[in-house]
Amino acid sequence: MNQPAAIARILQEKPSFHAWPDGTPANWSVAGDVLDYLAGLVQPGMNTLETGAGQTTLAFALCGANHTCITPDEDQAARIRAYLEPLEPEGSVCFVHRSSDEALPDGDGIPERLDIVLIDGAHRFPFPMIDWHYTQGRMPAGGIMVVDDYRMPSVRILYDFLEGEDDWELVKAFQTTAFFRKVEDRANVWDW
Repeated sequence: MNQPAAIARILQEKPSFHAWPDGTPANWSVAGDVLDYLAGLVQPGMNTLETGAGQTTLAFALCGANHTCITPDEDQAARIRAYLEPLEPEGSVCFVHRSSDEALPDGDGIPERLDIVLIDGAHRFPFPMIDWHYTQGRMPAGGIMVVDDYRMPSVRILYDFLEGEDDWELVKAFQTTAFFRKVEDRANVWDW
């Protein structure tokens, strides 16, 4: 299935990969325009990573990325794999079934270079900052950092920080999702 048709299918079917604590299916996906914009950024062969999982995981794989998905929810990953299999994605998905605050500092299974990172895992403080901290150093200049649910106070801290840094530029902001580009890769020696 070609990329535009696959993304259109996801937007039409709105598959639910999340679940409430009682097991009731839920759909906490990004908005359709965000999914479409993200798909337009992904190029075959890119190394991508997301904290969290869902329809975005499909988009990364269908667009040909070598995608790493950090989610402790193995049932969610199984639902995503089952949906992806008949679509024959160009890319691949490697699931890391740990919390991002454990998986990212260890670096096991995390590519050395990350072209796009989507932060959409645990939203309570300090998880968004931890996710950014342990991924931004693997991202070259030109890489894209996506921050979802940035209106939440715990995530807004990261959004405000990136917006104020010379190393990052806000490329696009949707209602709850922001795309930042890493402008340059430099060591900041002024922190001390």
